[in-house]
Amino acid sequence: MLDQNLAQAMQRILATRELRYPLTEVRIRLIEAFAIGTKKGKSAYFSASDRAEMRKLLEATGYSLDLQNVAGMRRDERLTVTPNEKAGSGRVKRDRISVKAMKGCELKVGGTRLRLPADAHLDIDWTSVVGHIDHQCLMVVENYENFNRLHEITFDLPIFYQSPLVVYHGDPTESRLDYVRKFVALTQLPLLAFMDLDPSGLQLATKFERLEGIVAPPYETIDEQLRSPISGRRDLFQAQVPMCGEQLNNLPPNSPAKGLWTLITRHKAGVVQERWIGSGVCVLWTAGTTSV
Repeated sequence: MLDQNLAQAMQRILATRELRYPLTEVRIRLIEAFAIGTKKGKSAYFSASDRAEMRKLLEATGYSLDLQNVAGMRRDERLTVTPNEKAGSGRVKRDRISVKAMKGCELKVGGTRLRLPADAHLDIDWTSVVGHIDHQCLMVVENYENFNRLHEITFDLPIFYQSPLVVYHGDPTESRLDYVRKFVALTQLPLLAFMDLDPSGLQLATKFERLEGIVAPPYETIDEQLRSPISGRRDLFQAQVPMCGEQLNNLPPNSPAKGLWTLITRHKAGVVQERWIGSGVCVLWTAGTTSV
């Protein structure tokens, strides 16, 4: 049976005028399974008549005569050059990110305005809307639970930041971080980061361009949660600080993460953002916010 590897082997042979090739496993399969070519020692030989048979076989089975980079194609595009829509693997959800609006606000992307159900979000191709964002700023949310249940979190943000385009920070299968970072970079919009308050979360936040603030509970709440043996995750701090500590210790004075990092190091603990679902209020920590 002809498969993608055999088809590509034939396409490579058709793209050259050589008669002799190294005897690889796939060329042995071609010779033995389809009686195309001959083996001599450690070499495989393909004549003009062998090439003619290859063309007939490729055309009869739906493969292109030319070698194609199918990995960069959509599945429907692949079917124009191969009968296997999954050939070359690659991700089906290429360039897609997950976005939503704050509770009670419209989602304004791509020249449209939508009011989604509270626990819904939009899966979009970021390349098609990056130049058509009608929100004044972005807010990247680290964890999916908080992104999905954003409507259950109370925010007290300055007027300018009250209706951001909310973007899921991503995981390997949805709203991948590399897509999110490309999208954020090209929007040129101010950015808020809504992350876990631990060394890793703060480091992730500081890697974004145009970071203007970090969304988190006010000082009194965070101080209490970090101090508590129930909510204060000392294990997270100890595990993450070897990887993130040096960078965070060298934050510039105008970094929005500076005050929060001082507070976290004071208690040597972290707090996961799921604790703020349905509880308390989240505010904006900026470069001028300090942990007294």
